[in-house]
Amino acid sequence: MKKLIKIISLFVFAALMAKATCAPAGKKFAKPREALIIEDHVYYHNMSITYGANRYYTVNGGNESWGLLNQYDRNGNSVASHDLALDGRAIFYNPDDEQLYVKIYGTDLYTVDPEGDDAEAKLEGIFEADNSSPAFSPDGKYIYEFINGQVRVLNFKDGEEIRSFTVDDYYDEHGFNTAIAASDAYLFIWAADDAIHVYNLKGKYVGRIELPRAGYGFSLSYCHGYLWIAQDADGAQDGADGEWYGYELM
Repeated sequence: MKKLIKIISLFVFAALMAKATCAPAGKKFAKPREALIIEDHVYYHNMSITYGANRYYTVNGGNESWGLLNQYDRNGNSVASHDLALDGRAIFYNPDDEQLYVKIYGTDLYTVDPEGDDAEAKLEGIFEADNSSPAFSPDGKYIYEFINGQVRVLNFKDGEEIRSFTVDDYYDEHGFNTAIAASDAYLFIWAADDAIHVYNLKGKYVGRIELPRAGYGFSLSYCHGYLWIAQDADGAQDGADGEWYGYELM
C-alpha cells in the first residue's frame, strides 16, 4: 500500500512539474513608459482610440443616442467633438482612404467622416460578437476579432474570414475577453485588468506587459506607436471625464 501511495505521489509530482515546464515563457518587457494622457469627456464609456491625419479620435459606447466622435491634437488637446449616434466598440483611421471606421455594438462596421457629419454601414454582419472590440492592422489590411480565446482574422476590404486561431491565455472577464489591439508585429490581449499578454500575428506567445494601473476592458487600443488603455468615465447620459493613457513599449 505504501509503495502504491509513493508511486501515485511521484506521478502527481511529475504531472505538476510538466505543467509548470509547459507554462508560457516569453520576453520580459520593461515597464512601459507613460507617454501621453488624454482627458476624454464622454457619455457612458470610453471605448476606443485611433490616430490619423495628425489627430487622435475617440468613440464612446453604451447607448447609440449618446455617441460622440471626439478629436484631439497630437499633444492630447481637445480640437472638436461631434454627435455620432453610434454605440461604438472600436475605431480605426485607415491611411489608404483617409476614412474612419467604427465597429458598433452589433456585427456591422461603419464608415465615418472625420468631421462626424456622416456615418453609414460599410460591411454588415461580419463580426461574430455584438460586444467585441476588434483591432485593425496599422496598414488597413486586416481586422482581428477576439472572442473568448479565439482570434478571427478578417480581410478589411470585404470582411471575409481569412483564418482563425486560439491563444493560450487571456483574462476571462466581461469586456476584457472580447478586446484586442494590434501593432504591425504583435497582438495585445488582456492578461489581467493591469497586465497584457503579447502574441505574434500567428498567435504564438511572446511575453507579458505589466501596466502601472488597471484599465477598462473594452478600451484596449494601439495607435501612433502607443498601447492605450482608458480609465472609464462611466458617465451615463450626464457625461463624465475618462482618461486615456498611451504607453510607449520599451
